[in-house]
Amino acid sequence: MTFRRTVSIVLAMWLAVGLLAVAPTPSLAWARVGVFVGPAVVVGPPVVVAPPVYAAPPSVIVETPPTVYQEQPQQQASQYWYYCQEPQGYYPYVSQCQKGWQQVSPSPAPVR
Repeated sequence: MTFRRTVSIVLAMWLAVGLLAVAPTPSLAWARVGVFVGPAVVVGPPVVVAPPVYAAPPSVIVETPPTVYQEQPQQQASQYWYYCQEPQGYYPYVSQCQKGWQQVSPSPAPVR
């Protein structure tokens, strides 16, 4: 074998090894492969550089004031009931009264 043939085979092997070393690196990585012809051939491993890391913007916290509910004053119930003598009964159970309505003070039901 001649010297030229031996050098070309060694270079082809180094080129194949270099291509195999570069192939599995991420696509965003940077790789440097150097091939020198001469008595001392040095091929270093690929250099991988990670993509830059960006910090997230600061969080914005918006505090809403609590909802305030204001209770409406309750209306007083009617102070009187209305009674009809003819037909006998209280309003609204009797809708019309011929002799006129009598105001009656409501009393609580007896306790049993």
